[in-house]
Amino acid sequence: MTVKKAAMAVLLLTVVSNAIGQVFFKAAHSGISGESFLSLFTHYQTWLGLIFYGLSAVCWLWVLSRAQLSFAYPILALSYPIVVALSAWVFSEIVTPLHWLGVIVIVVGVSMLSRT
Repeated sequence: MTVKKAAMAVLLLTVVSNAIGQVFFKAAHSGISGESFLSLFTHYQTWLGLIFYGLSAVCWLWVLSRAQLSFAYPILALSYPIVVALSAWVFSEIVTPLHWLGVIVIVVGVSMLSRT
């Protein structure tokens, strides 16, 4: 595997782990209000979210050592469509057609940037 392909694979792992972390954070605190800051850490989903965020950060540092920031950073925007899709699926959130159009615009934009 070439360095560029490896960097792209790890970059996609960065994106996915970041999105999964967001979903775990939401799952941990869905429907809860008024909790103290410290009580937020009593939910196992918070810890899973932090683990996925940590994985994302480690992968991101690896990518930065091998790819141009101007190439890699825009690809992080792919976490938005993943989070939208997971939110609709896991939490039954309503995603409007206009919202999906915005997601398509993001994907098309990232696709254009990744070809440079």
